[in-house]
Amino acid sequence: MRMKKIITFLLACTVSVNAASLELKVKQQKVLPNGNAYGLESGIYFELTNLEPFIMYKLQYSEDLNRWTDLVHLGTYKMAMTSPYWTWDELPPHQCFFRIVIAW
Repeated sequence: MRMKKIITFLLACTVSVNAASLELKVKQQKVLPNGNAYGLESGIYFELTNLEPFIMYKLQYSEDLNRWTDLVHLGTYKMAMTSPYWTWDELPPHQCFFRIVIAW
């Protein structure tokens, strides 16, 4: 039953041709040869495409695909953009799903 919900969700996301889409990008912290870490901490961000200009979007996450929680509101003025960057400490501790939806 759970697999059926996931497949239905994925199909619903791909049905619309003009639907906004997001791609998860994972960044690892850089390490010097001596083992010292430097630069930005490890984390994730999203590349958003197929956006409608001047529309407010919400980036949401869910652990069970039933209850969705807003991660950030995004105001757009062009067709593609990059989301804010989150370190692993700022994200939910459990495995989760992400989606983008129109806010209003």
